[in-house]
Amino acid sequence: MRERNPHLPNADLIRLADGECGPAESAQARAHLESCWKCRSRLQELESAIHDFMQAAPELPELPSPDPARAVFRARLSQLAAEAPPPRWNAFWRGVPALAAAAVAIATILITFGGTVNADGPKPRTSLTPGETRPVSLAEVCAVPEPDPEQDNETARQIPVEMQRQVFAAYGMDPAQAGAYEVDYLITPELGGAHTVRNLWPQPYSARWNARVKDRLEHRLHQLVCQGKVNLATAQHDIAKDWIGAYRKYVTPSSPR
Repeated sequence: MRERNPHLPNADLIRLADGECGPAESAQARAHLESCWKCRSRLQELESAIHDFMQAAPELPELPSPDPARAVFRARLSQLAAEAPPPRWNAFWRGVPALAAAAVAIATILITFGGTVNADGPKPRTSLTPGETRPVSLAEVCAVPEPDPEQDNETARQIPVEMQRQVFAAYGMDPAQAGAYEVDYLITPELGGAHTVRNLWPQPYSARWNARVKDRLEHRLHQLVCQGKVNLATAQHDIAKDWIGAYRKYVTPSSPR
């Protein structure tokens, strides 16, 4: 009897990175990742590989992702993976040219589909970044100028280098990738967010749901809170629980382009 593989299949990791898992499935996978360094490493490798492909092809036009075609493509990959015989080391090197050609083909397809495997980018992990607030009144919140989503707010939110290192270490990320991410607050300080590591996470610049998109949400929530249209505690809760869902709720239901 074959022993059950305790690790997540690559197909499941790709679906998780692409945001295609349902809430229950996603929660189960995230719980597994918290305790399995091997699967975390494989997920990071997959995301890093797609990111590298996208960085290597900046001149390619951004094309819409036809969901039916993507679904067929993914299903075919899963089928091929299931049908493939176990690899034999003595045949490995003979297959290198074919593997290289397949890798180029898959990279081309992924780029053509807009890099959607890494479209959502990494999300904050509840165990590492639950979001923390500080005691603050509504008057104090509204006395702070609204964050401008079109401007770089990094100067006003300078985060110590040591704290940034702690965030990358907690997420098991290579410091060499730091240039592709912005270590920023889950609950923005303009909404009463605390200046703690548990309120920080690495936001990707290149993914669809990137740091700039979140800036627009923060700007909108600050407006709504100070206009009395959204309770401050509600705004803090919604952005900490699911900032992408909050964006669709308070900014627009459409995905950013």
